[in-house]
Amino acid sequence: MNFQISTNGAGVIPSRQASKELDCETAALLRAAIRPIFASAASWGNLTDILKDKGYRLVFRQGRLCITDRTTDARVCGLRFLGLEFRDLVNQLGRPIVVARGDGANGDILATRPTADQD
Repeated sequence: MNFQISTNGAGVIPSRQASKELDCETAALLRAAIRPIFASAASWGNLTDILKDKGYRLVFRQGRLCITDRTTDARVCGLRFLGLEFRDLVNQLGRPIVVARGDGANGDILATRPTADQD
């Protein structure tokens, strides 16, 4: 049996990078380890501190809140992967303090509000 795929006018077809995708067991373990941190967090500062201790950061990438590896800055997962909604986190923790980074809709969540230097 042969299949022929026509790509006339379709442009570049992105290839999947299976080595960077999580298998189902790893995904389940990640969810089991990370979700309770979000559920028990008392504030954005508390959440970012706990994630920092575990080797992760909370950042906005292309306008979406996600978790990245602290050492490599590689994206680990997004909120949807964890079964969380940003609006639910805002209801639980209040509005986050975000500082914009780069040209796109990227930014970092700060643990504390910056203060003006009065020197």
